[in-house]
Amino acid sequence: MELIKLFFEFLKTGAFSFGGGMATLPYVYEIASSTNWITEAEVSNILSVSQVTPGPLACNIGTVAGLNAGGLVGAIVANVAFVLPAICFAGIAFKFIKRAEGSERATEVAGVIRAASLALLITSSVTLFKMAFIGGCAVGANGEAGGWLNIKSIALAVAVWIACSKFKKVKSIYLMMGAALVGGLIGI
Repeated sequence: MELIKLFFEFLKTGAFSFGGGMATLPYVYEIASSTNWITEAEVSNILSVSQVTPGPLACNIGTVAGLNAGGLVGAIVANVAFVLPAICFAGIAFKFIKRAEGSERATEVAGVIRAASLALLITSSVTLFKMAFIGGCAVGANGEAGGWLNIKSIALAVAVWIACSKFKKVKSIYLMMGAALVGGLIGI
């Protein structure tokens, strides 16, 4: 029964999260708050690690949630459920893309999808801001209630922003790796 619920939760996430990995976060945080498969702190940690590892964010999160819910089979179920809608949508889109090209209705639908994606991205950004700089959305990794400014995170973000502005030729992967290293050393 748990695997069926896992399948449908990640199927819903895959079906309604247009706009990339960050657009999946509202759904993933909902899964974290309503199940014991993954915690909000684990989602934040996976998000951090996924910025420097290959693969879609939701698949990385699905793997962890699936492993927690049902072992290797759970990880496979979560990932198949997440990618299944994209495969179906791609097949349907491929069939109708030429017919809809230049259509006023297709342009309207694309506009609605863009607006919904923007709303999801803004929601994700606010959630991530809270978790990174204000100490969490609900409860932190150590069980404490959030709400205090995380000065270390703010200082690190400002330092990376200054480095991006000052040293434009430095590749962003080096900045992310450096920030991850410094964050690990100072305990963020």
